[in-house]
Amino acid sequence: MASPRTLRRMPRQTSINLRVAVALCALWLQVKPSWSASHPPITGRAGVVAADDERASRLAAGILERGGTAIDAAITAALAVGVVNPQSSGLGGGGFAVVYIAATGRFYAFDFRETGPAAISAALFFENGALHPTRSQLGGLAVGVPGELAGLIALHREFGVLPWRDLVLPVARLADRFDVGWHAARAVADAGTPYAAAFAHWQQGGVVGRPALAKTLRALASNPMAMYRGPLARELAASVVAAGGVITEKDLADYSIVTRTPLQGQWRGLRVVTMPLPSSGGVVLLSSLGTIAASGLDLAKFGAGSATAFHVIAEVLKHGFADRSRYLGDSAASATFLAEMLQPARLARMAKRIDLKRTQPIASYGQGPAAGRGLPEDRGTSHLCVVDAAGNAIALTTTVNGYFGSGIVTPSGIVLNNQIDDFTIEAGTANLYGLVQSELNLVAPGKRPLSSMTPTLIADDKGIVGCVGGSGGPNIISATLQVLLNGLWFGMDAEAAVSAPRIHHQWAPETLRVDRDVAPEVADALRAKGHKLAGAPYGQVQAIFIRNGLMEAASDPRKGGRAAAARPGSKPKTRRP
Repeated sequence: MASPRTLRRMPRQTSINLRVAVALCALWLQVKPSWSASHPPITGRAGVVAADDERASRLAAGILERGGTAIDAAITAALAVGVVNPQSSGLGGGGFAVVYIAATGRFYAFDFRETGPAAISAALFFENGALHPTRSQLGGLAVGVPGELAGLIALHREFGVLPWRDLVLPVARLADRFDVGWHAARAVADAGTPYAAAFAHWQQGGVVGRPALAKTLRALASNPMAMYRGPLARELAASVVAAGGVITEKDLADYSIVTRTPLQGQWRGLRVVTMPLPSSGGVVLLSSLGTIAASGLDLAKFGAGSATAFHVIAEVLKHGFADRSRYLGDSAASATFLAEMLQPARLARMAKRIDLKRTQPIASYGQGPAAGRGLPEDRGTSHLCVVDAAGNAIALTTTVNGYFGSGIVTPSGIVLNNQIDDFTIEAGTANLYGLVQSELNLVAPGKRPLSSMTPTLIADDKGIVGCVGGSGGPNIISATLQVLLNGLWFGMDAEAAVSAPRIHHQWAPETLRVDRDVAPEVADALRAKGHKLAGAPYGQVQAIFIRNGLMEAASDPRKGGRAAAARPGSKPKTRRP
């Protein structure tokens, strides 16, 4: 949904149409069946996939059946989601991946986040001395240098066993013709004409094709680097410049992914492995788990979905988001503070400030600006989890940021991100998601914006026991935390864990978002503790849990996804192409 500032700048008829669409969406939300009325998880022992679209899950399961690794399958799934859910992710975006290789017992973190172009600066986003309301969200200046394709190429180079073209061509065939899913159709209405103009004809159940993208995918199957060097790169840069941006062919040719040391922590005897900076999700997740552990509180005794359990989760999230706002970004100073955030003594201090009866004044959760506008509904981003029969695993999150990114679609069918909005443009000013961020995240050439993406793997001493991650802006962090708690503390199966009602708090704005399935008496009890309730959270999570060798996979019903399992007997090859 476009921000109020965006609406004011639209032509009157466009604004009216968008407001009607938003009103219809609000009515849809009131009549949509309960999330918790869901099916059992998908189970198997030969490998499972949880993506936010069933077609992506099934294509990826087919890769497992052909002898592909979890990483091979994830590449196909990521490309497929970008075809059928262009509002969420695609070749014009970027992302993160956390990988586990069973044969060596090692974890890896791949950063293919978008970067600031060489000619970017904060000054470009001001007009007559004031911050322009939409330049970081809509049009050419909003576009960061895309990294998704480079990330998938790197993952394949390191861990793939099937030929690259075998992973891409099934997705090209999908792009030729497919049915529009309900979430994609809803996103067209929510995003509004400036963002979704190229998809205005999409209606739920309608049969469409993306011929330009299908042609591009076939070209990339033969030459994967074509988007970074050559005619495709020239076209992409020209599309950005024509829309007022500054990306050049050199920016694309110079782009590189970063292999980082994963961020790790111990929780309830398990190893939690997640993304380091520029992901804020990993550190806030670990600090939240650590603060709960340091408190000595047993959430299971309070009960899943109880007011007290939700209250504790909200309180630890507020501490994490307050620190995110003040100290995190793509900088050496932020890396130093990240380590301090996770020190046991500090977590213990935060734990002592939890009052089971009341919330605290906002200033007690951190210093600095506390202003933030209301949060929009769920935006772009997709998450997927894959575990194969050998025990290899990958948690992969990709995004174009807002629905349909910058609103630019290249002649080759690539939806370009609006990731620049994840930078700080002006310290103390909230971004698209209502997040207030410091000058440590200030936009600059080559920098990678702070992210909420939280791809996470959980392991015991024998191997992987869980994979979680989600979409929905800052809701990713709170939703991932709660699904992890649901599955590995409250004992829910994967489907119940992703379907259960959730809450979201990000410190500023000072509101607690509560799923509509939360019982009225629980909502009343949260108000009595001082929480200001304001609508529902919009994060969606994909998860896999492994218990006694049986893999359970589930895709969040909030996005209409569905997991898939490989046929019995499937196992990954060991030889590289």
